[in-house]
Amino acid sequence: LIDMYAKCQMLSNACKVLQELPCRNVVTWSTLIAGHAQQGHGQEALDCLVAMKSEGLSPNVVTFVCLLKACAGIRAIDKGKQIHDEILTRGFLEKNVMLGSALVDMYAKCGVLTRAQQVLEDLPLRNVVCWNALISGYAKHGGFHEALDCFDQMQSEGVSPDTVTFICILKACGKIGAYMDKGRQIHDDIVSRGLLQMDITVGTALVDMYIKCGALSQANKVLKDLPIRDVISWSALISGYAQQGLG
Repeated sequence: LIDMYAKCQMLSNACKVLQELPCRNVVTWSTLIAGHAQQGHGQEALDCLVAMKSEGLSPNVVTFVCLLKACAGIRAIDKGKQIHDEILTRGFLEKNVMLGSALVDMYAKCGVLTRAQQVLEDLPLRNVVCWNALISGYAKHGGFHEALDCFDQMQSEGVSPDTVTFICILKACGKIGAYMDKGRQIHDDIVSRGLLQMDITVGTALVDMYIKCGALSQANKVLKDLPIRDVISWSALISGYAQQGLG
């Protein structure tokens, strides 16, 4: 019931159901915390943690993942660090890559990128999700060369990029004008994986990368070769021509 109300964006009803339960456990509380976090109510999610602990209940892995998402959403870095310490004390990072990814994502979204990278490097197991969290963080906060370094390191560890990785790394290439070497290599990799046939957002990111690098003829060619074009991909090309004075 709590989950249904939370997913239907009726959090007041979800709270009411939880309060009226004769017995509450970590699952019911985690469900409510997840609902608050998913709808951007980070402080309410953290308030639920306090209430849950007052009943003598301890968070589990799912609770911590949701709490870290809540911290990331409201940039509550101090609370995030407290939660990190509690996770380390309980030894959860040694067994759960999802939790590690959530921790990297929290630090990255709060702009504490050196800490995010340290957390990732300390993880016993790294997957594409945790790498994406770090690469995305660097790309968002202007660390474009660092994003490219992470991309190379990820692949050197045998982790294959996915569409999220490519979108973030194309943004980084566009920002630093690295299309002649890195951008073209990534383009070739995307084509070889057949991603342009499956995901229009990757195609749009590729068009945007070439535009930001001033390679408008290449951007035009990429767009024309896309199996599906939408208003976003066309707008990217139109914007590029307009910015170059090619009315």
